Amino acid sequence: MPDIRLGVVTAIVIIFLAINGINKRTILSNTIENKIVLAYITYNTVSIVLYVINGIPLSVFVAEWSNSILPILFYYFAQKNIDNSSTFYEKTLYVLILSFAIGFYLWISESSMYRIFMNTTEGLGTDLLFFQSLFGLTATGAFGIIGFIISASLIFKSNGANGKIALIICAIAAMLTFRRAALLVLLMAIIAFHYLGYYKYRYIKRIYIVAELIFFYLVYMVVYDQYGNLIDSVFERGGMISDAFETRNAAWEHAFDYPYLITGRGLGSVGHKALEYSEILIPDGNYFKIIAETGIIGFSLFASILVLATVNGIKNLREDYMQLGIVLAMCLIAVGSNIFTYQSIAPIFWFSVGKLLLRNKVSPCKSIGVENHRTTS
Repeated sequence: MPDIRLGVVTAIVIIFLAINGINKRTILSNTIENKIVLAYITYNTVSIVLYVINGIPLSVFVAEWSNSILPILFYYFAQKNIDNSSTFYEKTLYVLILSFAIGFYLWISESSMYRIFMNTTEGLGTDLLFFQSLFGLTATGAFGIIGFIISASLIFKSNGANGKIALIICAIAAMLTFRRAALLVLLMAIIAFHYLGYYKYRYIKRIYIVAELIFFYLVYMVVYDQYGNLIDSVFERGGMISDAFETRNAAWEHAFDYPYLITGRGLGSVGHKALEYSEILIPDGNYFKIIAETGIIGFSLFASILVLATVNGIKNLREDYMQLGIVLAMCLIAVGSNIFTYQSIAPIFWFSVGKLLLRNKVSPCKSIGVENHRTTS
């Protein structure tokens, strides 16, 4: 039914999985990483007190907590199940490819039900000019990059045998959203994974880069000949990155307002859900939103988690490049959007963080794509 919000269904699924898949010992595991994650969850949860002080309905807090804090439970899924990376990421890629295919069909057909669905998901008056799949513009752009990274890992682990079609589909999905952050991060991912695949670890023979360049040049010429305006629009949109910062500066400044700088105003208090009850709105820019809502205390905890995950990922780059790529890609997108509050994306982000912070690393030969080459090629 198009009127049912996906967030409610997702929250129920996460809670069900947590009850059946996470035990107390996993959450209270005595590591510095787990202590910081638990402290971050706890601090965001107790910030409900600030709602009482500021007179914002508690329903706003519950909705925001469900979107941005509840998915952190996937961090514990990653910590508990050491050998489940392959299954998790493979299923994620399957779902993304299927969603992009269905979304593309609905986008082209412009069915009335699809319009109603997107109006419910993205808001009334949603324009179907750009590709939104089943998730909305920003989420589709982020999912396209996540799918690209998982597909690239499949290509590496199979020495070029699997993942190529999936990679192309995901890259096209990200580009067709025309989101500036998605275009920039996709370009950075393409450069980074070419470096890892062709030079640093030589998963793929360098001779293939010539064939790759010829193939994409031919595709570019055909597309440009038929849809020249589309290509120009992609480059034009990608060149407007600086404009994004200029339009957001005024809202970002509220993150440093006194006397809320230390403790914040409360989780979700400056987001879209609190629009009717707050004079301050930070619609884009997740880091500034976190500072405004949880102050320096909450932001420091969150930043500590990201730093620890990134350092671990760099130390174990040959094994963890996929998880590190997903985390860094979402962190970059979060500069200009509130991507960590997307309930559909946050579980993948936190699962990847959990894998990066796993103390007992699984052997690289057990990474995605080695045992099972049945994934989309």
